[in-house]
Amino acid sequence: MTSRRSWPYAEAMKRAMSRTAPVLRGWRDRRIASLVLVWCLAWGAAWSSAADPAAAARTIREQLDQSAKLLDAGRNDDAVAAFTQALQGLGEMAALPRRPAAYKPLADKAAGVRRRFEKAGVELAALAVPGRPQPPTTAGARQPQIGGGAAVSFSRQVAPILCKSCGGCHVTGKKGGFQMVSYQGLMQSGMVQRGAGQASRLVDVILTGDMPRGGGKVSAADVDTLVRWIDSGAAYDAADPSVGLDVLVRGGAAAPPPSRPAAAAVNAVSLKPGEVSFAIDVAPVLATHCLKCHGGDETENGLSMANLEALLRGGREGVAVVPGKGATSLLVRKIKGADIEGQRMPLNAPPLSDAAIATIEKWIDEGARLDMLTAKAPLDNLVAAGRMRSLSEADLGKVRVTAAEKLWRRAIPDEEPVIERRQGVVVVGNLPPQRLAEVADVAEKAVAAACRELPVAGPLLKGSVVLYVVGKSYDFSTLWQSMVGDERPRGVSSHFGVAGEVAYGAILVPSGGTSDDLEPLVAESAVAAAFAGRAVPAWFARGAGRAVAMRLAPESSVAREWKVASAAAASVVPPADLLGGHVADPLAAAAAAGGLVGSIGTGARLGQMLERIDGGMTFEDAFAKTFSATPAQACAAWTAKAAKRR
Repeated sequence: MTSRRSWPYAEAMKRAMSRTAPVLRGWRDRRIASLVLVWCLAWGAAWSSAADPAAAARTIREQLDQSAKLLDAGRNDDAVAAFTQALQGLGEMAALPRRPAAYKPLADKAAGVRRRFEKAGVELAALAVPGRPQPPTTAGARQPQIGGGAAVSFSRQVAPILCKSCGGCHVTGKKGGFQMVSYQGLMQSGMVQRGAGQASRLVDVILTGDMPRGGGKVSAADVDTLVRWIDSGAAYDAADPSVGLDVLVRGGAAAPPPSRPAAAAVNAVSLKPGEVSFAIDVAPVLATHCLKCHGGDETENGLSMANLEALLRGGREGVAVVPGKGATSLLVRKIKGADIEGQRMPLNAPPLSDAAIATIEKWIDEGARLDMLTAKAPLDNLVAAGRMRSLSEADLGKVRVTAAEKLWRRAIPDEEPVIERRQGVVVVGNLPPQRLAEVADVAEKAVAAACRELPVAGPLLKGSVVLYVVGKSYDFSTLWQSMVGDERPRGVSSHFGVAGEVAYGAILVPSGGTSDDLEPLVAESAVAAAFAGRAVPAWFARGAGRAVAMRLAPESSVAREWKVASAAAASVVPPADLLGGHVADPLAAAAAAGGLVGSIGTGARLGQMLERIDGGMTFEDAFAKTFSATPAQACAAWTAKAAKRR
């Protein structure tokens, strides 16, 4: 954990360890050897953390990844030794007068690694993540009491706490990729470890202050209730575990009460000139001024604005938007501060401008219509879609570069990114500058080839696709964890998605790989990101990316491996799971999606899909128009054809 720039003890420490290592390897007790090495490294860490926090952070991340690899390899003693080194470094960071920006993501990562040890049955009772509450030992945990005899009621006590403190982000929304719509969803998320309340991630993020964000607090009494419920077995005491938590709290199991009717289905429509666009004119105002309390970090009065569907559903005070009646809708009355109970909104902030209020009122008068994506699309994604349509190519490109750099700094704050702009693509990473420039050249070539294959007249994605490229496994894992909100599955080396203004692909660049092997990886991520930026389902974006990449480099070793994997996936991945996004293995999901889309979509047809979606069609309508079938019918035909070949 030392650095050449920090203290002169660093090189002396390395020399001493190199002399000591052969002796230590000869000892019978590997644990003693590991502890001696830990002591040496920890002593050096005490000098270096304050002098060079960035170097210390990089070392801690390496040690955490190394400990996870050693654990997977069954080398538990060595894994514990590496984990102990990382915790020592975190302890030095936590003791600094001002903790570095890298401390919190590293502590989160360490907590995740610690849970992996627990799942593997490795006892770590004496090793707590600095700054985090120490979980109880297995022996100290209460034994689960599954069934109806739990001391704490989930429906009457726990569900109200979750809806009150977490509802806007993780019940009606899916902030950070985590959602607990129901008891069933909560338990499947892995956030609750039956019988171990304080060791459960749900409690850990509350006790550490990580959640709820935006200044919200969970009272000590509510935390105690959650811990006692989990310690006693995390039992469910209602009829149907799939019932929504908000429905459970309201006392119903089927439909919302009459005072808050379910919102009718909302589909995107084409607007006439002069009509108000929800995505361009209204959503940015709500995202800027309302999400903090209504769908971002906490939900006041049960009203979520995480997406249009939630806004139209209303809150505890009733329906917030009545299409066609702008002046009398609760939303407008609240932001005007007229004819209401309570205070004007936004709370404790300057009022909205008269122009903004008039725009929202006009939008409701015109029917509160949606003009892009779907009613379930997160508000941030709608804002991004509106910007993509309203801004020029150059202006949108600047927005994407700024947002891409912010995403990088959030994930890896201790490393300055290198940024290379090329035609149609922005490459961000921490590879050596020359190597990153080479990757950017390959990316530009792959994006241009993809545009010809589809074909599209303009850019693959307006404002450019963003590619994050790293050369180290632990950096890719850190990016994955930051963007997806979960640990990276083993074997996965590429990813794509949308985060606010950024439609991105992320790639772990193989060391020493040729451009022939790199081109299909880059093309797959870039094309998948371009489709994802148009809010198509993940399976189709993933499949389109792989199908196009296989056509661009059919003779590459990567493409040949993909072809074999796709043939195998046709027989093992159920169509309903693929289309529903329920395939647990991401490698199998990618193989199946690539095989399906490759079987139905030539480059020209995929290009037609892009044109139709850009022209305002929904994905379902564009798919039916392009392929003369529904996704379910196309998937069934693909699996039947694959079965005949076997």
